[in-house]
Amino acid sequence: MTKPTALLLSVSSAVALSLATPSIAHAQVGGARRLGVGLALGYPDIGISGQYFINARTSVQVVASLWYRNGRFGRDYIDRSGTGVFLRADYLFHPVMLIRGTTADLGFYVGPGLYAGFGSGENLAFGGELPLGLEVQFKSAPVDLAFEAVPRLAVASYAGIDPALSVGGAFHIRYYF
Repeated sequence: MTKPTALLLSVSSAVALSLATPSIAHAQVGGARRLGVGLALGYPDIGISGQYFINARTSVQVVASLWYRNGRFGRDYIDRSGTGVFLRADYLFHPVMLIRGTTADLGFYVGPGLYAGFGSGENLAFGGELPLGLEVQFKSAPVDLAFEAVPRLAVASYAGIDPALSVGGAFHIRYYF
């Protein structure tokens, strides 16, 4: 057996066993386990993702990431170079579970938020956003996966007050404590 095949078999077995083994984490995301920390991958969110459930139906999501524009880190809307940080904060409503399964639940969320991007040179962005997402909460592990589209209204940029619409998106994977 080659090394890549052995590694793939080992990882697959570990994932299968962890999902099949009963756990005290059963349905704990948003309940007893309220704080989730993990990764956000998307545009422009490639960084750290956090979510805190206030109660079963509302949460606060915060993302801190590297500024990512036009396929490069540190690029803004008109291709000026530099590096930067992108920050998001959202107040999310989780109105309904769309599907309740034996292994995982599929839910929907939506809510208002703010974002700000700060970078070197003239890189700057500030505005409001409205994340719309689907989340998968596993019953055998305190983990969730979330896929979201994020329509944004830029209020200010390096050029001053400069309204503009855009759409971002992200994939989140978080572990809950």
